Amino acid sequence: MRLAVTHEGRSIIYIPSPEYAVASGRLEPAWLEVFYNPAMEFNRDVSVVAASALRRTGLLTRSGVAFDAHAGVGVRGVRYAVEAGYGKVIMNDINPKASMLAALNARANGLEPGSYMIFNRESNSLMFHLSRERPTPISLIDIDPYGSPAPFVDAALALSGKGTVVAMTATDLAVLEGGKARAAVRRYMLRSVSKTPVSKETGLRVLLGYVARVAAAHDKAVKPLLAYYADHYYRVYVAVERGARRSDSMLEENLGRLVYCSETGVALALSYAEDPASACGGSYVVAADPAWIGSLGDQAFLEAMLSIAVEAVWLGTRPRVEKLLNTLHGEAPLSTGSIYVSLTSVASKARANTPKRSKVVELLRSMGYRAVVTHFSGEGVRTDAPWSEVLEAVVKLGSSG
Repeated sequence: MRLAVTHEGRSIIYIPSPEYAVASGRLEPAWLEVFYNPAMEFNRDVSVVAASALRRTGLLTRSGVAFDAHAGVGVRGVRYAVEAGYGKVIMNDINPKASMLAALNARANGLEPGSYMIFNRESNSLMFHLSRERPTPISLIDIDPYGSPAPFVDAALALSGKGTVVAMTATDLAVLEGGKARAAVRRYMLRSVSKTPVSKETGLRVLLGYVARVAAAHDKAVKPLLAYYADHYYRVYVAVERGARRSDSMLEENLGRLVYCSETGVALALSYAEDPASACGGSYVVAADPAWIGSLGDQAFLEAMLSIAVEAVWLGTRPRVEKLLNTLHGEAPLSTGSIYVSLTSVASKARANTPKRSKVVELLRSMGYRAVVTHFSGEGVRTDAPWSEVLEAVVKLGSSG
């Protein structure tokens, strides 16, 4: 295999030569002999910051082990060791050639022989095996497959223990957002799902809801530390707790249905005790059921990530990382039982022009409500104002502007 070299963060990474994996001037990662996607550097930069924040906040379990189930060339696992300071990393990939490259990259970055383990196994098989053989829970389990993480969630949660953080990436957005409803019902065990103007958020909540229900089957509960949408994927980090009572409370407090109000263009996150027709004041569409209606992030954890990102001058995408974390930090306190407002959707229903979201945020704040921009959409606002007040603000600003 011919090799090329690249750099990410503080790590030097050997990858398969890309000369035969280029189409129309773009690299096709799946064509490489071992998978490596340079476009996901931002994802990995955020991962390094999150892994570092686990250590800084004391959330890292005593094992201090990071496990990358779909390692490819080993870039994420190596960076967890080099940049986040993890004393032990486990890297796995079903591709035999990946084992060779991951080992090469570990050595190239000065990892001691006892500080890493490399497997060439089907990831579910390995995770179930480790769940039986490892007495100490792994601290960080990272699931970043090519496509949906759904086939790997059960094994990852079986491997998790008290305090484990499970991180996963999903690239099947068309399914999660309801564009492929039958596949979503089948893959994520939904009763109903529909595409709406706010599907970027509903898709993320579908994923979290699925993770929560699989965790419950193991008598475990999950709490999102970080969950976001970027480019063509979702990324979530959940902290795991053990116990049937915790699991029951999680399901009762954080699972419900997401509805899109047909007459106002507003989306709502409702508990099963709430009537959608009454909440909407008229007709509605079920955007997703069941789905996560709880918080999308932990503010203290996001604060720790922000402080680390500011210091991490070596990150190749640091300005973008900081921008995302600042936005998520503002959104987190307003994300429980709340969906962002699509100003375009609301204005369209009200037959008004779409106002600038900065003006909407300013007006809602002047009315005594909390309001911030969302990372899901360039025309979205998250607020604790009642939808009737949001509608009034949109109409007022849309008519005057």
